[in-house]
Amino acid sequence: MDQLQQPAFPDFLCESLSRAGLRGDWFSWYKPDEMPEPFRGLLVHEVDMTSTLERHHGEHMILEVLADGRAAGYYFREVILRGAETGRAAEFGLIEIEVGQFPEDLQEAILSGGIPLGGIMNESGMAYESRPLGYFSVAREKLPTKLSALGNGDTFYGRYNQLMRPDGSCLARILEIIPRSSDS
Repeated sequence: MDQLQQPAFPDFLCESLSRAGLRGDWFSWYKPDEMPEPFRGLLVHEVDMTSTLERHHGEHMILEVLADGRAAGYYFREVILRGAETGRAAEFGLIEIEVGQFPEDLQEAILSGGIPLGGIMNESGMAYESRPLGYFSVAREKLPTKLSALGNGDTFYGRYNQLMRPDGSCLARILEIIPRSSDS
């Protein structure tokens, strides 16, 4: 695989990575067609991850918030999406949400931390676009202990994504990492 250069992370996302115990230079970046299956099918698309993971795993996703807070005008959180029936970890997400871009009722739902952002947006019918900015792998040894829910394996795959309004304004930036259990 040809390694690509890391996409430019905004300063506030670099701060979120640091809070999560991650560093941008730990990721190896790849072209979409160079991602191995089944991760290519799970990551290389312009749809939200919540609905993609629900289809793949055949179960509703629930949200486990590991950490959250506010910084630089953004609401950030570190989350694990888990299958509602199995409890199996389906994704780690590091997300920064521009809460002010959402209607008030959705802001409340987002800040409550009970439902994944993709689920909130899809249920509300809010128009948005998913625009992935890059695909990567990261060595398991680089991931902090708190991500042990992702399971074993030497390498994990993910994407750096933006959720955008149709007018081009950013709703959220998300770093998404898929566990090895997703290859089943």
